[in-house]
Amino acid sequence: MRKEGEIYFEVKYSKKVKIPECPYKCKGCKDKREYIVRNGKAKERIIKAGKVGTQRIYLIHRPQRYMCKKTGKTFRDEKISYRWQRITRAETENIVKGLRKMSISATAKEFGVSVRTVSNLLDSIEVKVDWTKFQDMEDIKLGIDEHSFRGFKMVTTIVELNTSNTIAILKSDKKEELKGFLNKIPYEIKQKITEVAIDMRASFKNAVKEELPGVKVVADHFHVVKDAQKKLRESIKIEEEVTNNNKKIPVKLFFLNGKKLLKEKKKVKKLYKTLKEHPYLKEYYRYLLMLKWMYKAETYEEGKRRLHILIEKMEESEDPQVWRWAKTYIRWEKEILQYFVNRTTTAKVEGRHTHIKLIKRISFGFKEVLRYTKKHNHPS
Repeated sequence: MRKEGEIYFEVKYSKKVKIPECPYKCKGCKDKREYIVRNGKAKERIIKAGKVGTQRIYLIHRPQRYMCKKTGKTFRDEKISYRWQRITRAETENIVKGLRKMSISATAKEFGVSVRTVSNLLDSIEVKVDWTKFQDMEDIKLGIDEHSFRGFKMVTTIVELNTSNTIAILKSDKKEELKGFLNKIPYEIKQKITEVAIDMRASFKNAVKEELPGVKVVADHFHVVKDAQKKLRESIKIEEEVTNNNKKIPVKLFFLNGKKLLKEKKKVKKLYKTLKEHPYLKEYYRYLLMLKWMYKAETYEEGKRRLHILIEKMEESEDPQVWRWAKTYIRWEKEILQYFVNRTTTAKVEGRHTHIKLIKRISFGFKEVLRYTKKHNHPS
Protein backbone atom coordinates (compact mmCIF):
# COMPACT_ATOMS: atom_id res chain seq x y z
CA MET A 1 0.00 0.00 0.00
CA ARG A 2 1.33 3.39 -0.98
CA LYS A 3 1.22 6.12 1.63
CA GLU A 4 1.07 9.88 1.38
CA GLY A 5 4.38 11.71 1.34
CA GLU A 6 6.13 8.88 -0.51
CA ILE A 7 7.68 9.32 -3.95
CA TYR A 8 7.73 6.44 -6.46
CA PHE A 9 9.78 6.13 -9.65
CA GLU A 10 9.40 3.37 -12.24
CA VAL A 11 12.59 1.82 -13.58
CA LYS A 12 12.57 0.62 -17.18
CA TYR A 13 15.23 -1.38 -19.03
CA SER A 14 16.33 -0.46 -22.54
CA LYS A 15 16.49 -3.16 -25.20
CA LYS A 16 20.02 -2.05 -25.96
CA VAL A 17 21.24 -3.39 -22.62
CA LYS A 18 23.83 -6.12 -23.18
CA ILE A 19 23.10 -9.65 -22.07
CA PRO A 20 25.01 -10.27 -18.82
CA GLU A 21 27.40 -13.12 -18.17
CA CYS A 22 25.98 -16.35 -16.81
CA PRO A 23 26.62 -16.65 -13.02
CA TYR A 24 26.73 -20.46 -13.22
CA LYS A 25 30.09 -22.10 -13.80
CA CYS A 26 29.10 -25.00 -16.02
CA LYS A 27 31.79 -27.36 -17.32
CA GLY A 28 32.53 -27.10 -21.03
CA CYS A 29 30.92 -23.65 -21.39
CA LYS A 30 33.63 -21.33 -22.68
CA ASP A 31 31.53 -18.28 -23.64
CA LYS A 32 29.38 -17.21 -20.67
CA ARG A 33 26.94 -15.37 -22.98
CA GLU A 34 26.64 -17.91 -25.82
CA TYR A 35 23.48 -19.71 -24.62
CA ILE A 36 21.89 -16.84 -22.62
CA VAL A 37 18.56 -15.43 -23.83
CA ARG A 38 15.98 -13.08 -22.33
CA ASN A 39 13.20 -14.89 -20.50
CA GLY A 40 10.58 -12.29 -19.60
CA LYS A 41 10.56 -10.16 -16.47
CA ALA A 42 10.28 -10.94 -12.80
CA LYS A 43 7.48 -9.76 -10.53
CA GLU A 44 7.23 -6.12 -9.58
CA ARG A 45 9.53 -5.18 -6.72
CA ILE A 46 9.40 -1.97 -4.69
CA ILE A 47 12.91 -0.96 -3.59
CA LYS A 48 13.81 1.68 -1.00
CA ALA A 49 16.14 4.30 -2.42
CA GLY A 50 16.59 6.79 0.42
CA LYS A 51 14.95 9.94 1.67
CA VAL A 52 14.61 13.56 0.55
CA GLY A 53 13.72 15.70 3.56
CA THR A 54 10.86 13.80 5.20
CA GLN A 55 9.75 12.03 2.01
CA ARG A 56 10.95 8.52 1.28
CA ILE A 57 11.84 7.52 -2.28
CA TYR A 58 10.93 4.12 -3.75
CA LEU A 59 11.80 2.52 -7.08
CA ILE A 60 9.28 0.29 -8.86
CA HIS A 61 11.52 -2.31 -10.41
CA ARG A 62 10.89 -5.40 -12.56
CA PRO A 63 14.27 -7.13 -13.05
CA GLN A 64 14.99 -8.71 -16.43
CA ARG A 65 15.11 -12.50 -16.33
CA TYR A 66 17.53 -14.58 -18.37
CA MET A 67 17.78 -18.28 -19.18
CA CYS A 68 20.57 -20.59 -20.30
CA LYS A 69 19.32 -22.63 -23.31
CA LYS A 70 21.85 -25.35 -22.58
CA THR A 71 20.99 -26.08 -18.96
CA GLY A 72 17.58 -24.41 -18.60
CA LYS A 73 18.75 -22.47 -15.52
CA THR A 74 17.36 -18.97 -14.99
CA PHE A 75 18.72 -15.90 -13.20
CA ARG A 76 17.96 -12.19 -12.76
CA ASP A 77 20.15 -9.22 -13.54
CA GLU A 78 20.39 -7.40 -10.20
CA LYS A 79 21.77 -3.98 -11.09
CA ILE A 80 19.91 -1.70 -8.68
CA SER A 81 19.99 -3.75 -5.47
CA TYR A 82 21.84 -6.71 -4.06
CA ARG A 83 20.21 -10.11 -4.47
CA TRP A 84 17.15 -10.78 -2.26
CA GLN A 85 17.21 -7.22 -0.89
CA ARG A 86 14.61 -4.47 -1.21
CA ILE A 87 17.11 -1.65 -0.77
CA THR A 88 19.31 0.03 -3.37
CA ARG A 89 23.06 -0.52 -3.21
CA ALA A 90 23.68 3.16 -2.39
CA GLU A 91 21.16 3.04 0.48
CA THR A 92 22.78 -0.15 1.76
CA GLU A 93 26.11 1.68 2.05
CA ASN A 94 24.39 4.57 3.88
CA ILE A 95 22.89 2.14 6.40
CA VAL A 96 26.32 0.62 7.09
CA LYS A 97 27.76 4.13 7.61
CA GLY A 98 24.89 4.95 9.97
CA LEU A 99 25.89 2.03 12.18
CA ARG A 100 29.04 3.95 13.13
CA LYS A 101 26.97 6.53 15.04
CA MET A 102 23.75 4.74 15.95
CA SER A 103 22.56 1.46 17.40
CA ILE A 104 21.12 -1.27 15.18
CA SER A 105 17.53 -0.47 16.23
CA ALA A 106 18.04 3.30 15.81
CA THR A 107 19.58 2.75 12.35
CA ALA A 108 16.64 0.56 11.34
CA LYS A 109 14.19 3.27 12.45
CA GLU A 110 16.14 6.03 10.69
CA PHE A 111 16.24 4.23 7.32
CA GLY A 112 12.81 2.63 7.54
CA VAL A 113 13.96 -0.99 7.49
CA SER A 114 13.69 -3.88 9.93
CA VAL A 115 16.21 -4.64 12.67
CA ARG A 116 16.78 -8.04 11.05
CA THR A 117 17.75 -6.35 7.76
CA VAL A 118 20.34 -4.13 9.48
CA SER A 119 21.71 -7.08 11.46
CA ASN A 120 22.06 -9.15 8.28
CA LEU A 121 23.85 -6.28 6.55
CA LEU A 122 26.29 -6.05 9.45
CA ASP A 123 26.89 -9.82 9.34
CA SER A 124 27.58 -9.71 5.59
CA ILE A 125 30.35 -7.10 5.89
CA GLU A 126 33.85 -8.38 5.17
CA VAL A 127 36.24 -6.14 7.07
CA LYS A 128 39.76 -5.77 5.68
CA VAL A 129 42.52 -3.48 6.93
CA ASP A 130 43.36 -0.74 4.42
CA TRP A 131 47.15 -0.68 4.64
CA THR A 132 47.49 1.67 1.64
CA LYS A 133 46.93 4.76 3.84
CA PHE A 134 50.13 3.91 5.74
CA GLN A 135 52.35 3.41 2.66
CA ASP A 136 53.60 7.02 2.55
CA MET A 137 54.51 7.06 6.26
CA GLU A 138 58.18 6.68 7.19
CA ASP A 139 57.63 5.91 10.88
CA ILE A 140 54.72 3.79 12.14
CA LYS A 141 54.01 3.37 15.85
CA LEU A 142 51.38 0.95 17.10
CA GLY A 143 49.43 1.09 20.34
CA ILE A 144 47.92 -2.19 21.61
CA ASP A 145 45.55 -2.47 24.55
CA GLU A 146 42.56 -4.56 25.57
CA HIS A 147 39.11 -3.42 26.69
CA SER A 148 35.96 -5.12 27.91
CA PHE A 149 33.48 -6.30 25.28
CA ARG A 150 31.01 -7.73 27.76
CA GLY A 151 31.76 -8.41 31.40
CA PHE A 152 35.08 -10.27 31.61
CA LYS A 153 35.16 -10.95 27.87
CA MET A 154 38.01 -8.84 26.47
CA VAL A 155 38.88 -7.69 22.95
CA THR A 156 42.09 -6.06 21.65
CA THR A 157 42.35 -2.59 20.12
CA ILE A 158 45.19 -1.69 17.72
CA VAL A 159 45.76 2.00 16.90
CA GLU A 160 48.38 3.81 14.80
CA LEU A 161 49.69 6.40 17.27
CA ASN A 162 50.98 9.04 14.83
CA THR A 163 47.66 9.43 13.02
CA SER A 164 45.32 8.16 15.78
CA ASN A 165 43.70 5.81 13.22
CA THR A 166 42.13 2.64 14.57
CA ILE A 167 43.59 -0.22 12.55
CA ALA A 168 41.54 -3.09 13.97
CA ILE A 169 39.65 -4.49 16.95
CA LEU A 170 40.43 -8.17 17.43
CA LYS A 171 37.75 -10.53 18.75
CA SER A 172 39.80 -11.64 21.80
CA ASP A 173 42.83 -10.66 23.88
CA LYS A 174 44.64 -13.97 23.38
CA LYS A 175 48.23 -14.13 22.19
CA GLU A 176 47.33 -16.31 19.17
CA GLU A 177 44.78 -13.75 17.96
CA LEU A 178 47.32 -10.91 18.10
CA LYS A 179 50.04 -13.03 16.47
CA GLY A 180 47.67 -13.92 13.63
CA PHE A 181 46.94 -10.24 12.98
CA LEU A 182 50.61 -9.15 13.13
CA ASN A 183 51.59 -12.00 10.83
CA LYS A 184 49.20 -10.72 8.11
CA ILE A 185 50.70 -7.21 8.06
CA PRO A 186 52.35 -6.61 4.62
CA TYR A 187 56.14 -6.83 4.60
CA GLU A 188 56.54 -3.20 3.45
CA ILE A 189 54.47 -1.96 6.40
CA LYS A 190 56.34 -4.18 8.87
CA GLN A 191 59.63 -2.56 7.86
CA LYS A 192 58.25 0.86 8.82
CA ILE A 193 57.05 -0.11 12.31
CA THR A 194 59.54 1.24 14.86
CA GLU A 195 57.72 1.06 18.20
CA VAL A 196 54.80 -0.78 19.78
CA ALA A 197 53.31 0.55 23.03
CA ILE A 198 51.54 -2.00 25.24
CA ASP A 199 50.43 -2.47 28.83
CA MET A 200 52.31 -4.87 31.12
CA ARG A 201 51.01 -8.07 29.54
CA ALA A 202 53.61 -10.73 28.81
CA SER A 203 51.42 -12.27 26.07
CA PHE A 204 51.37 -8.99 24.11
CA LYS A 205 55.13 -8.52 24.53
CA ASN A 206 55.92 -12.07 23.38
CA ALA A 207 53.56 -11.81 20.39
CA VAL A 208 55.19 -8.57 19.21
CA LYS A 209 58.73 -9.91 19.64
CA GLU A 210 57.91 -13.12 17.75
CA GLU A 211 56.11 -11.48 14.81
CA LEU A 212 57.95 -8.13 14.68
CA PRO A 213 61.59 -8.88 15.58
CA GLY A 214 63.71 -5.78 16.02
CA VAL A 215 60.76 -3.51 16.86
CA LYS A 216 61.08 -1.63 20.16
CA VAL A 217 58.42 -2.47 22.75
CA VAL A 218 57.33 0.29 25.15
CA ALA A 219 55.61 -0.39 28.47
CA ASP A 220 53.04 2.38 28.84
CA HIS A 221 53.94 4.46 31.92
CA PHE A 222 50.27 4.92 32.87
CA HIS A 223 49.79 1.14 33.16
CA VAL A 224 53.05 0.74 35.10
CA VAL A 225 51.91 3.32 37.67
CA LYS A 226 48.42 1.81 37.70
CA ASP A 227 49.91 -1.61 38.51
CA ALA A 228 51.79 -0.07 41.47
CA GLN A 229 48.57 1.59 42.66
CA LYS A 230 46.80 -1.76 42.44
CA LYS A 231 49.44 -3.36 44.67
CA LEU A 232 49.04 -0.53 47.19
CA ARG A 233 45.26 -1.05 47.24
CA GLU A 234 45.76 -4.77 47.83
CA SER A 235 48.11 -4.03 50.73
CA ILE A 236 45.48 -1.69 52.24
CA LYS A 237 42.87 -4.47 52.09
CA ILE A 238 45.28 -6.90 53.77
CA GLU A 239 46.04 -4.33 56.48
CA GLU A 240 42.34 -3.81 57.18
CA GLU A 241 41.81 -7.57 57.54
CA VAL A 242 44.84 -8.02 59.83
CA THR A 243 44.10 -5.10 62.16
CA ASN A 244 40.41 -6.10 62.52
CA ASN A 245 39.42 -2.50 63.20
CA ASN A 246 35.98 -1.23 62.36
CA LYS A 247 37.59 1.94 60.99
CA LYS A 248 38.32 1.87 57.31
CA ILE A 249 41.64 3.18 56.01
CA PRO A 250 41.09 6.37 53.91
CA VAL A 251 42.26 5.00 50.55
CA LYS A 252 41.84 8.27 48.60
CA LEU A 253 44.57 9.97 50.64
CA PHE A 254 47.22 7.66 49.15
CA PHE A 255 46.36 8.65 45.57
CA LEU A 256 46.14 12.41 45.86
CA ASN A 257 48.37 14.39 43.53
CA GLY A 258 51.41 16.07 45.13
CA LYS A 259 50.15 19.58 44.29
CA LYS A 260 46.79 18.91 45.93
CA LEU A 261 48.51 17.60 49.07
CA LEU A 262 50.54 20.80 49.39
CA LYS A 263 47.39 22.94 49.28
CA GLU A 264 45.40 20.85 51.76
CA LYS A 265 47.41 20.62 55.00
CA LYS A 266 44.64 18.79 56.87
CA LYS A 267 44.80 15.89 54.44
CA VAL A 268 48.62 15.80 54.72
CA LYS A 269 48.38 15.48 58.51
CA LYS A 270 45.72 12.79 58.14
CA LEU A 271 47.95 10.88 55.72
CA TYR A 272 50.95 11.03 58.08
CA LYS A 273 48.76 9.86 60.92
CA THR A 274 47.48 6.92 58.86
CA LEU A 275 51.03 5.89 57.88
CA LYS A 276 52.11 5.96 61.57
CA GLU A 277 49.15 3.80 62.55
CA HIS A 278 49.85 1.37 59.68
CA PRO A 279 53.64 1.17 59.11
CA TYR A 280 53.10 -1.80 56.72
CA LEU A 281 51.57 0.61 54.18
CA LYS A 282 54.42 3.09 54.44
CA GLU A 283 56.74 0.86 52.43
CA TYR A 284 54.28 0.36 49.56
CA TYR A 285 53.42 4.06 49.47
CA ARG A 286 57.13 4.94 49.28
CA TYR A 287 57.65 2.64 46.27
CA LEU A 288 54.71 4.27 44.48
CA LEU A 289 56.21 7.73 45.06
CA MET A 290 59.62 6.53 43.89
CA LEU A 291 58.09 5.13 40.70
CA LYS A 292 56.44 8.49 39.94
CA TRP A 293 59.77 10.19 40.72
CA MET A 294 61.47 7.85 38.23
CA TYR A 295 59.08 8.90 35.43
CA LYS A 296 59.89 12.57 36.04
CA ALA A 297 63.43 11.99 34.75
CA GLU A 298 64.28 14.03 31.65
CA THR A 299 66.79 11.63 30.07
CA TYR A 300 67.11 7.92 29.48
CA GLU A 301 70.25 7.65 31.66
CA GLU A 302 68.59 9.47 34.58
CA GLY A 303 65.49 7.29 34.29
CA LYS A 304 67.66 4.17 34.30
CA ARG A 305 69.53 5.35 37.40
CA ARG A 306 66.30 6.06 39.29
CA LEU A 307 64.77 2.71 38.29
CA HIS A 308 67.84 0.86 39.58
CA ILE A 309 67.58 2.75 42.89
CA LEU A 310 63.91 1.70 43.15
CA ILE A 311 64.74 -1.98 42.43
CA GLU A 312 67.60 -1.95 44.98
CA LYS A 313 65.29 -0.58 47.69
CA MET A 314 62.71 -3.25 46.89
CA GLU A 315 65.26 -6.05 47.07
CA GLU A 316 66.26 -4.87 50.56
CA SER A 317 62.67 -5.37 51.77
CA GLU A 318 61.67 -8.27 54.02
CA ASP A 319 58.30 -8.67 52.31
CA PRO A 320 58.22 -11.53 49.70
CA GLN A 321 55.46 -9.68 47.81
CA VAL A 322 57.82 -6.74 47.28
CA TRP A 323 60.52 -9.11 45.97
CA ARG A 324 58.08 -10.37 43.30
CA TRP A 325 57.24 -6.76 42.51
CA ALA A 326 60.96 -5.99 42.01
CA LYS A 327 61.36 -9.03 39.71
CA THR A 328 58.55 -7.66 37.54
CA TYR A 329 60.49 -4.42 37.02
CA ILE A 330 63.66 -6.39 36.28
CA ARG A 331 61.86 -8.41 33.57
CA TRP A 332 60.29 -5.26 32.09
CA GLU A 333 63.34 -2.97 32.50
CA LYS A 334 64.01 -2.50 28.74
CA GLU A 335 60.36 -1.81 27.97
CA ILE A 336 59.95 0.62 30.89
CA LEU A 337 63.10 2.58 29.96
CA GLN A 338 62.14 2.66 26.26
CA TYR A 339 59.51 5.24 27.27
CA PHE A 340 62.27 7.83 27.80
CA VAL A 341 63.44 7.57 24.16
CA ASN A 342 60.34 9.01 22.43
CA ARG A 343 57.83 9.31 25.33
CA THR A 344 55.51 6.92 23.47
CA THR A 345 52.28 6.03 25.31
CA THR A 346 48.96 4.31 24.67
CA ALA A 347 47.00 7.48 25.50
CA LYS A 348 45.45 7.58 22.00
CA VAL A 349 44.30 3.98 22.42
CA GLU A 350 42.58 4.95 25.68
CA GLY A 351 40.96 7.86 23.83
CA ARG A 352 39.64 5.42 21.25
CA HIS A 353 38.26 3.26 24.08
CA THR A 354 36.26 6.26 25.33
CA HIS A 355 34.63 6.56 21.89
CA ILE A 356 33.95 2.80 21.82
CA LYS A 357 32.25 2.94 25.23
CA LEU A 358 30.01 5.72 23.91
CA ILE A 359 28.95 3.53 20.97
CA LYS A 360 28.34 0.63 23.39
CA ARG A 361 26.02 2.82 25.48
CA ILE A 362 24.18 4.05 22.37
CA SER A 363 23.78 0.45 21.16
CA PHE A 364 22.72 -0.82 24.64
CA GLY A 365 25.51 -3.38 24.57
CA PHE A 366 26.30 -6.27 22.22
CA LYS A 367 25.67 -10.01 22.42
CA GLU A 368 27.87 -11.18 19.53
CA VAL A 369 31.55 -10.29 19.48
CA LEU A 370 31.78 -10.48 15.65
CA ARG A 371 29.06 -7.84 15.22
CA TYR A 372 30.81 -5.73 17.83
CA THR A 373 34.18 -5.82 16.03
CA LYS A 374 32.61 -5.28 12.60
CA LYS A 375 30.66 -2.25 13.82
CA HIS A 376 33.88 -0.59 15.00
CA ASN A 377 36.24 -1.82 12.29
CA HIS A 378 34.13 -0.90 9.26
CA PRO A 379 35.26 2.45 7.81
CA SER A 380 32.76 5.31 8.03
